[in-house]
Amino acid sequence: MRKKRKPLEERTPEDYRAAADDSMELAKVLAGQGEISDQDFLERMARSDELVDHDGETCGMCHNMILGAQVAREMIEAGEYEDVVRKWATEARRRWEKSKFFKLWQEEQKAGRDPHQAFQDRGWEP
Repeated sequence: MRKKRKPLEERTPEDYRAAADDSMELAKVLAGQGEISDQDFLERMARSDELVDHDGETCGMCHNMILGAQVAREMIEAGEYEDVVRKWATEARRRWEKSKFFKLWQEEQKAGRDPHQAFQDRGWEP
């Protein structure tokens, strides 16, 4: 079910507008103010990584977006229809907290070091 990301040279302003509209609606749902169905939430979330710029291996933000979309796609495949926002948020957070990005950030903060520097040293982006 994984869609390939749209190549940079093929992206249009309309693609970015549509992605921004979807992101705004998803944010409203996550804030408890959404007006879309659970199924629409999952479908929008499942395509939310189509315009990420990085592969998710060196950029924490892209990794998190890809992870969230992957969780949504898996939930659609599994036929989840009830309490999907809570289930999605719980699973996406669980996976994020297991990521190398989250773990490094936590370790560096706990040690009193600047996490930004640790990311930079590895050639990563937060």
